Amino acid sequence: MTKNVENDRKSGKIICILIIILISFSYFLYILYCNQLIFTSEENLSSKPGWIKKESIPMKWPQPLILMWNNYYGENFLKYWSISNLTEQCPYKCRYTDDRNLERNATVLFFHIRDKVDPLPKQRSPLQLYTFFVIESPPHTWNWGRYFPRNFFNITMTYRSDSDVNVPYDMFEGYDKEDVKNGRINLDEIWTEKEIDSKIAKKEKLTLQFVSNCNTNSKREKYIEELKKYTEITQMGGCVGKNDCGRECEDKLIDSHFFYLAFENSVCDEYLSEKFWRIKSLIVPVVLSRKIFKNETIPKNSFIAADDFSTPKELIEYLKTVAADKKLYRSYFNWTKNLNEQNMQKNFGIQIVNFVLLYNLFVIFVN
Repeated sequence: MTKNVENDRKSGKIICILIIILISFSYFLYILYCNQLIFTSEENLSSKPGWIKKESIPMKWPQPLILMWNNYYGENFLKYWSISNLTEQCPYKCRYTDDRNLERNATVLFFHIRDKVDPLPKQRSPLQLYTFFVIESPPHTWNWGRYFPRNFFNITMTYRSDSDVNVPYDMFEGYDKEDVKNGRINLDEIWTEKEIDSKIAKKEKLTLQFVSNCNTNSKREKYIEELKKYTEITQMGGCVGKNDCGRECEDKLIDSHFFYLAFENSVCDEYLSEKFWRIKSLIVPVVLSRKIFKNETIPKNSFIAADDFSTPKELIEYLKTVAADKKLYRSYFNWTKNLNEQNMQKNFGIQIVNFVLLYNLFVIFVN
Protein backbone atom coordinates (compact mmCIF):
# COMPACT_ATOMS: atom_id res chain seq x y z
CA MET A 1 0.00 0.00 0.00
CA THR A 2 2.84 2.34 0.95
CA LYS A 3 4.62 1.64 -2.33
CA ASN A 4 1.48 2.53 -4.29
CA VAL A 5 1.22 5.85 -2.44
CA GLU A 6 4.87 6.63 -3.15
CA ASN A 7 4.42 5.77 -6.83
CA ASP A 8 1.33 7.99 -7.01
CA ARG A 9 3.30 10.85 -5.47
CA LYS A 10 6.15 10.40 -7.96
CA SER A 11 3.68 10.30 -10.85
CA GLY A 12 2.02 13.43 -9.52
CA LYS A 13 5.35 15.26 -9.34
CA ILE A 14 6.22 14.28 -12.90
CA ILE A 15 2.83 15.46 -14.15
CA CYS A 16 3.26 18.79 -12.31
CA ILE A 17 6.70 19.30 -13.85
CA LEU A 18 5.37 18.55 -17.34
CA ILE A 19 2.50 21.00 -16.83
CA ILE A 20 4.93 23.73 -15.71
CA ILE A 21 7.14 23.10 -18.75
CA LEU A 22 4.12 23.22 -21.06
CA ILE A 23 2.87 26.47 -19.53
CA SER A 24 6.34 28.04 -19.73
CA PHE A 25 6.76 27.03 -23.36
CA SER A 26 3.29 28.34 -24.23
CA TYR A 27 4.12 31.64 -22.54
CA PHE A 28 7.37 31.81 -24.49
CA LEU A 29 5.51 31.33 -27.77
CA TYR A 30 3.00 33.97 -26.73
CA ILE A 31 5.80 36.47 -26.08
CA LEU A 32 7.35 35.73 -29.46
CA TYR A 33 3.99 36.29 -31.13
CA CYS A 34 3.34 39.55 -29.29
CA ASN A 35 6.75 40.90 -30.25
CA GLN A 36 6.45 39.81 -33.87
CA LEU A 37 9.45 37.52 -33.63
CA ILE A 38 8.47 35.52 -36.69
CA PHE A 39 10.82 32.80 -37.83
CA THR A 40 11.51 32.43 -41.53
CA SER A 41 10.21 29.56 -43.57
CA GLU A 42 12.75 26.99 -44.71
CA GLU A 43 12.79 28.37 -48.23
CA ASN A 44 13.85 31.77 -46.94
CA LEU A 45 16.67 30.54 -44.71
CA SER A 46 19.24 30.54 -47.50
CA SER A 47 18.31 33.99 -48.78
CA LYS A 48 18.13 35.87 -45.49
CA PRO A 49 21.25 37.15 -43.73
CA GLY A 50 19.72 36.16 -40.38
CA TRP A 51 17.30 33.60 -39.05
CA ILE A 52 14.42 35.97 -38.29
CA LYS A 53 12.52 38.28 -40.60
CA LYS A 54 13.15 42.00 -40.67
CA GLU A 55 9.77 42.80 -39.10
CA SER A 56 10.89 41.00 -35.95
CA ILE A 57 12.56 44.18 -34.67
CA PRO A 58 9.95 46.51 -33.17
CA MET A 59 10.40 50.07 -34.47
CA LYS A 60 10.21 51.51 -30.95
CA TRP A 61 13.43 49.81 -29.90
CA PRO A 62 16.64 51.90 -30.07
CA GLN A 63 19.39 51.03 -32.52
CA PRO A 64 21.82 48.70 -30.70
CA LEU A 65 25.35 49.89 -29.97
CA ILE A 66 28.08 47.25 -30.35
CA LEU A 67 31.31 48.04 -28.48
CA MET A 68 34.55 46.33 -29.48
CA TRP A 69 36.35 46.39 -26.13
CA ASN A 70 39.82 45.32 -27.24
CA ASN A 71 41.88 44.61 -30.35
CA TYR A 72 41.90 41.65 -32.71
CA TYR A 73 45.39 40.11 -32.64
CA GLY A 74 46.85 43.52 -31.91
CA GLU A 75 44.94 45.36 -34.64
CA ASN A 76 41.95 47.66 -34.37
CA PHE A 77 38.86 45.43 -34.41
CA LEU A 78 36.67 47.73 -36.50
CA LYS A 79 39.34 48.42 -39.11
CA TYR A 80 40.54 44.83 -39.39
CA TRP A 81 37.08 43.51 -40.19
CA SER A 82 35.79 46.63 -41.97
CA ILE A 83 32.57 45.94 -40.09
CA SER A 84 30.67 49.01 -41.30
CA ASN A 85 31.24 47.90 -44.91
CA LEU A 86 30.36 44.27 -44.19
CA THR A 87 27.01 45.16 -42.66
CA GLU A 88 26.09 48.03 -44.97
CA GLN A 89 23.62 46.00 -47.03
CA CYS A 90 22.04 44.18 -44.09
CA PRO A 91 18.48 45.13 -43.07
CA TYR A 92 19.35 45.00 -39.35
CA LYS A 93 21.22 48.15 -38.45
CA CYS A 94 23.61 48.62 -35.54
CA ARG A 95 26.08 51.25 -34.43
CA TYR A 96 29.69 50.21 -33.89
CA THR A 97 32.36 51.77 -31.72
CA ASP A 98 35.61 51.07 -29.88
CA ASP A 99 35.15 54.03 -27.50
CA ARG A 100 35.23 52.54 -24.01
CA ASN A 101 33.64 55.69 -22.59
CA LEU A 102 30.38 54.45 -24.10
CA GLU A 103 30.35 51.19 -22.14
CA ARG A 104 27.18 52.13 -20.23
CA ASN A 105 25.33 52.72 -23.50
CA ALA A 106 26.52 49.56 -25.24
CA THR A 107 24.08 46.81 -26.08
CA VAL A 108 26.79 44.25 -26.82
CA LEU A 109 30.43 44.24 -25.75
CA PHE A 110 32.94 42.16 -27.69
CA PHE A 111 36.01 40.70 -26.00
CA HIS A 112 38.56 38.98 -28.21
CA ILE A 113 40.01 36.41 -25.82
CA ARG A 114 43.46 36.33 -27.43
CA ASP A 115 44.16 40.04 -26.80
CA LYS A 116 44.90 42.22 -23.79
CA VAL A 117 41.66 43.35 -22.12
CA ASP A 118 42.81 45.53 -19.20
CA PRO A 119 40.99 47.29 -17.81
CA LEU A 120 37.71 45.43 -17.71
CA PRO A 121 34.43 47.41 -17.82
CA LYS A 122 33.64 49.16 -14.54
CA GLN A 123 29.86 49.27 -14.81
CA ARG A 124 27.60 46.57 -16.15
CA SER A 125 23.91 46.48 -16.91
CA PRO A 126 21.96 43.19 -16.70
CA LEU A 127 20.67 44.01 -20.19
CA GLN A 128 24.14 43.94 -21.76
CA LEU A 129 25.59 41.01 -23.66
CA TYR A 130 29.24 40.28 -22.81
CA THR A 131 30.60 38.30 -25.74
CA PHE A 132 33.28 35.61 -25.56
CA PHE A 133 34.82 35.85 -29.05
CA VAL A 134 37.58 33.60 -30.38
CA ILE A 135 38.24 31.53 -33.50
CA GLU A 136 41.38 29.76 -32.28
CA SER A 137 41.36 26.20 -30.91
CA PRO A 138 41.09 25.44 -27.14
CA PRO A 139 44.76 24.39 -26.68
CA HIS A 140 45.73 27.89 -27.83
CA THR A 141 43.02 29.69 -25.87
CA TRP A 142 42.43 28.14 -22.43
CA ASN A 143 45.15 30.09 -20.59
CA TRP A 144 43.68 33.45 -21.64
CA GLY A 145 40.62 32.85 -19.50
CA ARG A 146 42.54 33.82 -16.36
CA TYR A 147 42.05 37.49 -17.24
CA PHE A 148 38.28 37.27 -16.74
CA PRO A 149 36.17 36.69 -13.60
CA ARG A 150 33.95 33.62 -13.37
CA ASN A 151 30.57 33.94 -15.09
CA PHE A 152 31.78 37.07 -16.86
CA PHE A 153 30.35 36.16 -20.28
CA ASN A 154 26.71 35.52 -21.15
CA ILE A 155 27.11 34.80 -24.87
CA THR A 156 29.66 32.96 -27.02
CA MET A 157 30.86 33.60 -30.56
CA THR A 158 33.29 30.99 -31.90
CA TYR A 159 33.91 28.64 -34.83
CA ARG A 160 31.87 25.92 -33.12
CA SER A 161 28.28 25.34 -34.22
CA ASP A 162 27.12 25.02 -30.61
CA SER A 163 28.13 28.63 -29.88
CA ASP A 164 25.38 31.22 -29.48
CA VAL A 165 26.71 32.82 -32.66
CA ASN A 166 28.67 30.62 -35.05
CA VAL A 167 31.60 32.19 -36.91
CA PRO A 168 33.64 29.51 -38.68
CA TYR A 169 36.84 30.40 -40.51
CA ASP A 170 34.89 30.00 -43.73
CA MET A 171 31.90 28.12 -45.05
CA PHE A 172 30.13 26.75 -48.08
CA GLU A 173 26.88 28.22 -49.33
CA GLY A 174 24.51 26.15 -51.41
CA TYR A 175 22.93 27.36 -54.62
CA ASP A 176 20.73 26.14 -57.45
CA LYS A 177 19.73 27.36 -60.91
CA GLU A 178 17.06 29.68 -59.50
CA ASP A 179 19.66 31.43 -57.34
CA VAL A 180 21.73 32.12 -60.43
CA LYS A 181 18.69 33.21 -62.41
CA ASN A 182 17.43 35.71 -59.83
CA GLY A 183 20.90 37.08 -59.13
CA ARG A 184 21.19 35.94 -55.52
CA ILE A 185 24.46 34.22 -56.40
CA ASN A 186 27.19 36.05 -58.29
CA LEU A 187 28.46 34.17 -61.32
CA ASP A 188 32.07 34.84 -60.30
CA GLU A 189 31.45 32.76 -57.15
CA ILE A 190 30.61 29.66 -59.18
CA TRP A 191 33.19 27.34 -60.71
CA THR A 192 32.55 26.28 -64.29
CA GLU A 193 33.40 22.83 -65.64
CA LYS A 194 35.95 24.41 -67.94
CA GLU A 195 37.63 26.26 -65.09
CA ILE A 196 37.90 23.10 -62.98
CA ASP A 197 39.34 21.04 -65.84
CA SER A 198 41.83 23.80 -66.59
CA LYS A 199 42.98 23.87 -62.95
CA ILE A 200 43.40 20.09 -62.81
CA ALA A 201 45.43 20.05 -66.03
CA LYS A 202 48.08 22.28 -64.43
CA LYS A 203 48.73 19.95 -61.50
CA GLU A 204 51.98 17.97 -61.58
CA LYS A 205 53.26 17.52 -58.01
CA LEU A 206 51.66 15.44 -55.28
CA THR A 207 51.60 17.25 -51.91
CA LEU A 208 51.99 20.78 -50.58
CA GLN A 209 52.11 22.29 -47.09
CA PHE A 210 52.43 25.83 -45.71
CA VAL A 211 53.59 25.63 -42.10
CA SER A 212 54.77 28.23 -39.58
CA ASN A 213 54.13 26.56 -36.20
CA CYS A 214 56.77 23.86 -35.75
CA ASN A 215 55.75 22.33 -32.40
CA THR A 216 52.05 21.58 -32.31
CA ASN A 217 49.48 20.01 -30.06
CA SER A 218 48.42 17.72 -32.91
CA LYS A 219 52.02 16.53 -33.49
CA ARG A 220 51.50 17.05 -37.21
CA GLU A 221 55.25 17.57 -37.66
CA LYS A 222 55.91 13.95 -36.66
CA TYR A 223 53.30 12.64 -39.10
CA ILE A 224 54.82 14.75 -41.87
CA GLU A 225 58.23 13.19 -41.24
CA GLU A 226 56.66 9.76 -41.69
CA LEU A 227 55.01 10.83 -44.95
CA LYS A 228 58.34 12.10 -46.29
CA LYS A 229 59.65 8.53 -46.25
CA TYR A 230 57.30 7.71 -49.13
CA THR A 231 57.01 10.92 -51.14
CA GLU A 232 58.45 14.36 -51.65
CA ILE A 233 56.49 17.15 -49.95
CA THR A 234 56.71 20.77 -51.04
CA GLN A 235 56.89 22.85 -47.86
CA MET A 236 56.84 26.61 -47.37
CA GLY A 237 56.84 28.72 -44.21
CA GLY A 238 58.84 29.53 -41.11
CA CYS A 239 59.38 25.92 -40.07
CA VAL A 240 61.43 25.23 -43.19
CA GLY A 241 63.04 28.67 -43.45
CA LYS A 242 61.01 29.74 -46.48
CA ASN A 243 59.03 32.85 -45.58
CA ASP A 244 59.35 34.59 -48.93
CA CYS A 245 56.25 33.08 -50.55
CA GLY A 246 53.60 35.78 -51.00
CA ARG A 247 50.03 35.42 -52.25
CA GLU A 248 51.01 35.06 -55.90
CA CYS A 249 53.60 32.43 -54.98
CA GLU A 250 51.03 30.52 -52.90
CA ASP A 251 48.51 30.54 -55.74
CA LYS A 252 51.05 29.12 -58.18
CA LEU A 253 52.04 26.35 -55.79
CA ILE A 254 48.40 25.43 -55.13
CA ASP A 255 47.71 25.31 -58.86
CA SER A 256 50.62 22.92 -59.44
CA HIS A 257 49.82 20.43 -56.64
CA PHE A 258 47.11 17.78 -56.32
CA PHE A 259 46.82 17.75 -52.53
CA TYR A 260 47.23 20.22 -49.71
CA LEU A 261 48.22 18.88 -46.28
CA ALA A 262 45.70 20.79 -44.17
CA PHE A 263 47.05 19.51 -40.86
CA GLU A 264 45.86 21.80 -38.05
CA ASN A 265 47.91 22.67 -34.97
CA SER A 266 45.18 21.03 -32.86
CA VAL A 267 42.71 18.23 -33.55
CA CYS A 268 39.49 19.65 -32.11
CA ASP A 269 35.85 19.25 -33.10
CA GLU A 270 34.94 21.60 -35.97
CA TYR A 271 38.29 23.40 -35.90
CA LEU A 272 38.98 24.05 -39.58
CA SER A 273 41.25 26.99 -40.28
CA GLU A 274 42.26 28.63 -43.54
CA LYS A 275 44.33 25.50 -44.22
CA PHE A 276 41.26 23.43 -44.99
CA TRP A 277 39.50 26.25 -46.80
CA ARG A 278 42.19 26.36 -49.45
CA ILE A 279 39.81 23.82 -50.93
CA LYS A 280 38.21 26.83 -52.60
CA SER A 281 41.38 27.25 -54.65
CA LEU A 282 40.52 23.87 -56.17
CA ILE A 283 43.03 21.66 -54.41
CA VAL A 284 42.03 18.55 -52.42
CA PRO A 285 42.76 18.99 -48.70
CA VAL A 286 44.17 16.14 -46.63
CA VAL A 287 43.22 16.43 -42.94
CA LEU A 288 44.41 14.57 -39.86
CA SER A 289 40.99 13.52 -38.60
CA ARG A 290 37.59 12.92 -40.17
CA LYS A 291 35.93 12.75 -36.75
CA ILE A 292 36.18 16.51 -36.18
CA PHE A 293 33.83 17.26 -39.09
CA LYS A 294 30.38 18.06 -37.74
CA ASN A 295 29.20 20.50 -40.42
CA GLU A 296 26.94 18.65 -42.85
CA THR A 297 27.45 21.29 -45.56
CA ILE A 298 31.00 19.98 -46.09
CA PRO A 299 30.72 16.91 -48.36
CA LYS A 300 32.51 13.82 -47.06
CA ASN A 301 34.00 13.16 -50.48
CA SER A 302 35.54 16.63 -50.85
CA PHE A 303 38.61 15.85 -48.72
CA ILE A 304 40.82 12.96 -47.62
CA ALA A 305 41.40 12.06 -43.96
CA ALA A 306 44.63 10.52 -42.68
CA ASP A 307 42.80 8.55 -39.98
CA ASP A 308 41.00 6.59 -42.70
CA PHE A 309 44.30 4.79 -43.31
CA SER A 310 46.24 2.41 -41.09
CA THR A 311 49.66 3.89 -41.87
CA PRO A 312 51.23 6.98 -43.48
CA LYS A 313 52.44 4.69 -46.26
CA GLU A 314 48.87 3.63 -47.10
CA LEU A 315 47.80 7.26 -47.24
CA ILE A 316 50.56 8.19 -49.70
CA GLU A 317 49.78 5.16 -51.87
CA TYR A 318 46.15 6.27 -52.06
CA LEU A 319 47.11 9.86 -52.91
CA LYS A 320 49.27 8.61 -55.76
CA THR A 321 46.41 6.43 -57.02
CA VAL A 322 43.98 9.34 -57.01
CA ALA A 323 46.44 11.71 -58.69
CA ALA A 324 47.01 9.18 -61.48
CA ASP A 325 43.30 8.74 -62.14
CA LYS A 326 41.88 11.94 -63.62
CA LYS A 327 38.26 10.84 -63.22
CA LEU A 328 38.77 9.84 -59.58
CA TYR A 329 40.59 13.06 -58.76
CA ARG A 330 37.89 15.08 -60.52
CA SER A 331 35.25 13.44 -58.31
CA TYR A 332 36.65 15.28 -55.30
CA PHE A 333 35.33 18.49 -56.84
CA ASN A 334 31.72 17.35 -57.30
CA TRP A 335 30.80 19.77 -54.52
CA THR A 336 31.31 22.67 -56.93
CA LYS A 337 28.04 21.73 -58.66
CA ASN A 338 25.89 23.03 -55.80
CA LEU A 339 28.20 24.85 -53.40
CA ASN A 340 29.77 28.21 -54.02
CA GLU A 341 32.30 30.34 -52.22
CA GLN A 342 31.32 32.46 -49.23
CA ASN A 343 34.33 34.05 -47.63
CA MET A 344 34.87 34.43 -43.92
CA GLN A 345 34.40 38.20 -43.82
CA LYS A 346 31.02 38.01 -45.52
CA ASN A 347 29.89 35.42 -42.97
CA PHE A 348 31.31 37.44 -40.08
CA GLY A 349 29.30 40.50 -41.09
CA ILE A 350 26.11 38.47 -41.31
CA GLN A 351 26.63 37.00 -37.85
CA ILE A 352 27.44 40.38 -36.31
CA VAL A 353 24.06 41.82 -37.27
CA ASN A 354 22.33 38.74 -35.86
CA PHE A 355 23.25 40.15 -32.47
CA VAL A 356 20.38 42.56 -32.95
CA LEU A 357 18.01 39.63 -33.05
CA LEU A 358 19.66 37.84 -30.16
CA TYR A 359 19.45 41.01 -28.13
CA ASN A 360 15.71 41.27 -28.77
CA LEU A 361 15.24 37.77 -27.38
CA PHE A 362 17.58 38.50 -24.48
CA VAL A 363 15.64 41.60 -23.39
CA ILE A 364 12.34 39.73 -23.62
CA PHE A 365 13.60 37.00 -21.28
CA VAL A 366 15.15 39.46 -18.81
CA ASN A 367 11.94 41.47 -18.63
